[in-house]
Amino acid sequence: MDSKRKHSPGVLPQQRVIEVGSSDASSYCARLFADFGADVQKIEPPGGDRIRRTAPLTHKGQSAWFAFLNFNKSSTILDPADAGTIARLTALIEDCDVLIDGRDVDSANCPPIDIAAIRARHCGLTHVEASWFGCGGPYAGFAATDSTIRPRAGLIKLVGPAEGPPSHAPDFQTGILAGLWGSIAAASSVIARMRGEQGRRWSLSIFESSLALSEYFIFEASAHGKVVRGIGINRFWPVFPTGIYETKKGWLGVTTFTPARWRAFCDMLRLSELGDNPDLLLGKDRLQDIEQIEQQFVPRLKKRRAQQWFTEGRK
Repeated sequence: MDSKRKHSPGVLPQQRVIEVGSSDASSYCARLFADFGADVQKIEPPGGDRIRRTAPLTHKGQSAWFAFLNFNKSSTILDPADAGTIARLTALIEDCDVLIDGRDVDSANCPPIDIAAIRARHCGLTHVEASWFGCGGPYAGFAATDSTIRPRAGLIKLVGPAEGPPSHAPDFQTGILAGLWGSIAAASSVIARMRGEQGRRWSLSIFESSLALSEYFIFEASAHGKVVRGIGINRFWPVFPTGIYETKKGWLGVTTFTPARWRAFCDMLRLSELGDNPDLLLGKDRLQDIEQIEQQFVPRLKKRRAQQWFTEGRK
């Protein structure tokens, strides 16, 4: 992997991060550190990370997903069959500030390392260990995939057509979400260490990270007996509009969680009368008139390119 370091030093330029194992959650967690200026070194086996072969592939046969998850990092190939590899990896970890560990998902032929012994010698090390279900609990040790985690967490029930089975996207959504949570935890440890505290160890559960998006539905069902059902493709309860819409050229992501965002969206499209309608101020109210509202703003979006709308929206 070629290193494509940013010119901007970011806010974590002094942090050295080592990434081991193969997990989209740990890869994205490390990617976020790299985005903020940290020196992130990815350890790969001689054949390369498995995600390098994950579709979609570019015209050069390179994985677009791998490029996204590993932007701004450098890569080091370590062969466990070589003499001295364990000592070399141990030295790299002892010299870093943060270890982001995806071996529990896929070891990626990583040579064995004694993390407990390393942390005993390097008390400032922050260790983030990603796994499907965490280190404890009834599911600990269970095998899983992104495709099984998402439905178990209740994340696909509302995705797809209103009638028929839900849709499943072939991507790494659970890993992206878990990587975000892992980076927040690890960053908090970095701040704590700057204040004189020791490094911390975090068990990152991909499953529990995904529950953060569906727990609202659990509370709704428990408190009010509501069974939320799918409302159609590109429509996501409990807010509308929230989705990806076609423009004259390209697609535009729209999110209108607050009344202010809804009004601003309508003003941008020259539909102020829609934004000023008190009966449509809240997302739950707009959900009752989805078809009528879409008939007004969807044709407007197709009059300009996505980049033009993006520029206009920033104003």
